[in-house]
Amino acid sequence: MFNSNILDVAIGLVFLFLMLSLICSAANEILEIAWKQRSKQLERGIKELLGDNDNALVSAIYSHGLINGLFRGTYQTASRNGTLPSYIPAKNFAMALIDLMRTGTVELSPNVKEAVRAFGQVSDSDLVGLQQHLEDWYNCAMDRVSGWYKRRSQTVIVVLAILVTVLLNADCVQVAKRLSTDPNLRQTAVQLAVGADKNHLAATTDEAATTQQSALAAIGNIQKNIGALDGIGLPIGWQPSSDRSIAGFFPEAGQHWLGWLLTVLAISLGAPFWFDVLNKIIVVRSTVKPTEKSKEEGSKDVTGKSAVSADNQ
Repeated sequence: MFNSNILDVAIGLVFLFLMLSLICSAANEILEIAWKQRSKQLERGIKELLGDNDNALVSAIYSHGLINGLFRGTYQTASRNGTLPSYIPAKNFAMALIDLMRTGTVELSPNVKEAVRAFGQVSDSDLVGLQQHLEDWYNCAMDRVSGWYKRRSQTVIVVLAILVTVLLNADCVQVAKRLSTDPNLRQTAVQLAVGADKNHLAATTDEAATTQQSALAAIGNIQKNIGALDGIGLPIGWQPSSDRSIAGFFPEAGQHWLGWLLTVLAISLGAPFWFDVLNKIIVVRSTVKPTEKSKEEGSKDVTGKSAVSADNQ
């Protein structure tokens, strides 16, 4: 049976992993804003969906009023500058494609012709049904685009986790040892962890926010989480006396490699995972604490009754 001290150590470790995960997520958001990968992946997904080799149909889709209103300038200029929208509603895409089909302003690609023919067979030339099928077709493609983005983001998160872990010297083994022997630090870590707000998981910002606002929010998130870790006195960071040269790094790495590896693996699981774990452990702790307290009070009652019996004798 776990006692409250073991649970408190676990809470302290999970809180550490949560804060480091949020730091990496915020750093990843800054990189995504700088590289504009969301809009590039969306454009790539639409090109593959339409099978447009000469890019004429893709250009017509992006230049259509239903989609061109989502970004500034022409498609060609926005594509070069990386300012295309990172999200296009399925309804807008389907209606724009249907409009291009009816007006005949651009030659349809073989992919679109085959898809429309197949959809027409099951929708009986009903435009509403055709639009719904096109929306479903688009959403399936966007699921694939989301998979590309998630795999790429996971790779970036792992690289960031390695950098953050080494730069902060976040050895979770040393942190666990310190938490198990320092009740004041353990209590402080638990108090901060219990007060962690789910809104702190917002490593990414709303799609409607501007790029500058997103970058500022991500930077602020990094600063806030580093301040939280530094404020409670967890044994992370490099000592001033540490050898900062490359030659001095390897002996330190030999001492901390296991703790670093475990920390990197933990960070790669992501902030939402650790927030869920934190909530579950706190619930378990809330049930263990009253039980331990009631047992202590019960032992005092037994002692008191024994003393009274002795006096009566």
